[in-house]
Amino acid sequence: MALLKTDLHIHTSEDPEDLVLYSAIELIDMACGLGYSVLAITNHNHVTYSEYLRDYAKERGIVLIPGMEATIQGRHVLLHNLDFKRIQRDKIQNLETLKRHDNLIIAPHPYFPSPVALRGMLRRHFNCFDAVEYCHCYTQRLDFNRPAIKFAKEYNLPMIGTSDAHQRCQFHTTYSIIEAEPDPESIIHAVKSGNVRIVTRPLPLLLLLKINLKMFWRNNFLKRF
Repeated sequence: MALLKTDLHIHTSEDPEDLVLYSAIELIDMACGLGYSVLAITNHNHVTYSEYLRDYAKERGIVLIPGMEATIQGRHVLLHNLDFKRIQRDKIQNLETLKRHDNLIIAPHPYFPSPVALRGMLRRHFNCFDAVEYCHCYTQRLDFNRPAIKFAKEYNLPMIGTSDAHQRCQFHTTYSIIEAEPDPESIIHAVKSGNVRIVTRPLPLLLLLKINLKMFWRNNFLKRF
């Protein structure tokens, strides 16, 4: 088994809903320079994955896993390595019919103050999820990951650290070390088994404010033009 530096929640300029200033190719190059072994591009309601991207990543020592951050019943859900055409958007409980040993369903930023966060729906549909996200977007005093940690312990679900990067400065702030063979099925099995070590550090408050202001500006003003 290898120790694989992993991020399974990242956005790129191919995202149809958010303005991101680096492409999938640029992300792979950036990740390669930082020693990553596993990536999933999880753009909103859009799969950014192809044989070309898979092979481009493989040539740089990176396993690229197909992914998407899907909006289901108005809430965000991270989906990896499944038949994305079968996704039903009306009810989260329908995710249970998609679960297989070789795919992964993660609850992203479930208790963050956002209308797309799962919040109470996570508890109502806990059996639909394989893992809970530990998101990078926190400071020492302000940390909405805390209720997610409590929930994961209560329901015996593994946690996985991700960057949820929309900006370069977000990438590499939180990630995971997964003990697995470098192939999607082994990686997914390792996550479900809890063979994950989260590497993270709280953000300085000024950086957190800068990240959120940039996202607000890009998505509410620049994207209009």
